[in-house]
Amino acid sequence: MIESGKKLEEWRHLIEQPKSIFAWPSWKTQKVVRENTAKAKAAERQPFYSVAAERIELLIQLMDENDISIEIVRIRLQAWTQRPMEDITATFEVLHQDRWVCISRIDFAPSAPHTNVNWRKFRLSPEVNGSHIHLYEDNAKLGDEAFKPSANLPNASPLQAEPQSFRDVAKEIEQHFHISGLSELPPPDWSGRLL
Repeated sequence: MIESGKKLEEWRHLIEQPKSIFAWPSWKTQKVVRENTAKAKAAERQPFYSVAAERIELLIQLMDENDISIEIVRIRLQAWTQRPMEDITATFEVLHQDRWVCISRIDFAPSAPHTNVNWRKFRLSPEVNGSHIHLYEDNAKLGDEAFKPSANLPNASPLQAEPQSFRDVAKEIEQHFHISGLSELPPPDWSGRLL
């Protein structure tokens, strides 16, 4: 338990310490989601491919206030290429035991509400509609279990306001994850639309 407490305190420090962007990243297209080959064969047709299911990703390496790279921390932004300003996710990830662990997440304009399973215990809203943040401190109260992929950071709170542009999204990430310079990031190329 002491080891777990120490780890959680180190993670808290990583989120709270002032940071900036180490190197300017660029958006990368992720693999296009496609239909399962076996299902397509069963339907006697070719597998279905669609750019409507295409996502883009931005991985951001950070540095501390002394301009030293923080190699065990990164920010991951994900968005849909064909759905501007819908279902954008920003995760704060730490490298732990050779795998990246999401310790805080912001969901902008998600496609479904978030249900807080532990809402009574932590005095949270039972359901959060719209953009919300899975704060590190709200989930750390649950211990290690909250950070396992199966738990998916169960506690969330609504953002003060819905972002109206990608700049607003970047400013929210900058504020909550204590990273200067994020509002200067290039927006994704949403089918030629820049927001």
